[in-house]
Amino acid sequence: MTVYTVQPGDTIYTIAGKFNVPYMRLLQQNITQPNYGLVVGQNLFITYPEIVYYVQDGDTLQSIAEAFGVSIIQLLQNNPQLSDRGYLNTGEEVIISYAKEDEIEINAYVFPHINIDTLKKTLPFLTYLSITGYQITATGDITVPDAANIIELARGYGVAPLMMCSTLNKQGIGSYEITHKILNDNNVRNNYINNIVRVLRQYNLSGINFGCQYILQEDLQSYIHLMAEVKLRLQDEGYIVIITIVPSTHGFIPDGNIDSTYFYQIGQIADRVILISYQWTYAYMSLVEQTTIKFLERYVQYAVTQIPPEKILVGITRVAYDWELPYVENKSHVNTLTNSSSLNLAYDLGANVMFDEETQTPYFYYTINGIEHFVWFKDAKTIIGILDLVNRYHLRGISVWSIMDYGPQTWTVINSTHHAAKLLSDTFVPGI
Repeated sequence: MTVYTVQPGDTIYTIAGKFNVPYMRLLQQNITQPNYGLVVGQNLFITYPEIVYYVQDGDTLQSIAEAFGVSIIQLLQNNPQLSDRGYLNTGEEVIISYAKEDEIEINAYVFPHINIDTLKKTLPFLTYLSITGYQITATGDITVPDAANIIELARGYGVAPLMMCSTLNKQGIGSYEITHKILNDNNVRNNYINNIVRVLRQYNLSGINFGCQYILQEDLQSYIHLMAEVKLRLQDEGYIVIITIVPSTHGFIPDGNIDSTYFYQIGQIADRVILISYQWTYAYMSLVEQTTIKFLERYVQYAVTQIPPEKILVGITRVAYDWELPYVENKSHVNTLTNSSSLNLAYDLGANVMFDEETQTPYFYYTINGIEHFVWFKDAKTIIGILDLVNRYHLRGISVWSIMDYGPQTWTVINSTHHAAKLLSDTFVPGI
């Protein structure tokens, strides 16, 4: 595998020729810009598969899978462009396998309104799918989103569907008041726990991902006790309990004195712990450091002293930011983008991308209507850096926020270097 930085005058064809790879592979694995356009400074991820096959007349995914002794899921991992069409083109390249050894678990977050074609492209790569929208009410009830189709699809691809339970409303804002009431009113608390069990059973879910960050400091120990009680209720039925830790909520202070027992306690309770190093509901520039590998490594270094590394999934954000400059907290305008739309914006404006080696983060500037903007996003090098943390600290895997758009480069980097663990049986059949 190679990472190449686009230079002035490069085209998708000249780069493909330079590295002796099919231009269509390079395109499908990296490019979202219009008309195959490239941005100077953009990083491209170039793969060299272990085995490739060229489609013959009469071939199907099923026949190719059988001929090479692989699953259809593996073919879809290696060739996601095939997930949303029911045919093969004679002569087109089908990647059979990559040379890779390490297996990791991969969680991703999804909103119920996701485009189904986008979901189908992404599911082959996943171990868990955390479905958002299960909103906790002040009475301990759970508002259940319309996610039956998502749950069924996930199971068909061998992915464990999880209820992502929080107080977040449709605007992405949570409630300290609701959390406080659940943790301090025994009737509400018991109702909440009973509803968790009911929803998991009724909707054929595999477990729960607790993502609550709106917790008063005085309630943190009660929150830990709630997690322990839920785990006790669920473990005999085989449900998975994942707890997501937000650094600011649970007492992690980089380069500071960390006096927190919560990491250790959560590590004892949970089947898996997700370290989210960013606040996805905010876009404050003061929090930008939390999106960097520099911050993430310090976070991991502390976490592995408290939590068994084999339980930890480390967070990857696919959220990008576009800030107006000069930036003033709570006053300056900011847009949230996807990595793909960031590159599209750079392409449309003719901006060049730069790369900060310390944080492993690409960025660019542009000026429009006399106002300067600063755009900060993620690319192949960032993902490689995060996977390196997983390998060096012997973590269980990664957790991706979110999959509402399909980012080909992200999944190409992950899939060509690591196997995705599957906890459920592969029940996938062509046409699902």
